[in-house]
Amino acid sequence: MINMELEGNALIERLKQDEVVTKTYTAADQSTINLDDLFDFVTVTLEQNQLVSAEIVISGDDPIRLRLESNLINLPLRYVNNISKIVINDPAKEVNLYIIVESPYVSHSKLRIDYASTVAAYLDDFDSVAGKIASYFDEKLALINENGAKAAAEDEAAETTEQNDGEA
Repeated sequence: MINMELEGNALIERLKQDEVVTKTYTAADQSTINLDDLFDFVTVTLEQNQLVSAEIVISGDDPIRLRLESNLINLPLRYVNNISKIVINDPAKEVNLYIIVESPYVSHSKLRIDYASTVAAYLDDFDSVAGKIASYFDEKLALINENGAKAAAEDEAAETTEQNDGEA
């Protein structure tokens, strides 16, 4: 069993040295998402005791990013300065795996990040954790689609109102 632990300062150093193994996959649309490749990459990277950031970018006018990242806290790894302020001098803690979704329609901040599991739990009980992650992505994609459709309908209604006002 791999028990991935890091002290806060060790995490900061790894981030500043850009010691995060990253990979980006693309999907033409939501029906072509392949989580297997993402999970394979994340699993191999974590088994090597490395920090990971793997994402699937779904193409479109407003690309959707589905990402898995290992970290001590629930912030995207790219926020090195904020992470550094929070974890500096922290004792060793288990590294966690976080699920991140970025889209204009996922939340007001365009970002949603949630805890998936510890790295150890992900590696020990992959099927369970992978199922949870897949369900999470499905939920967020449904929310994004719903919010995107609402926004499009509101934009269309606003344009119709403007056109009608212009004719008056």
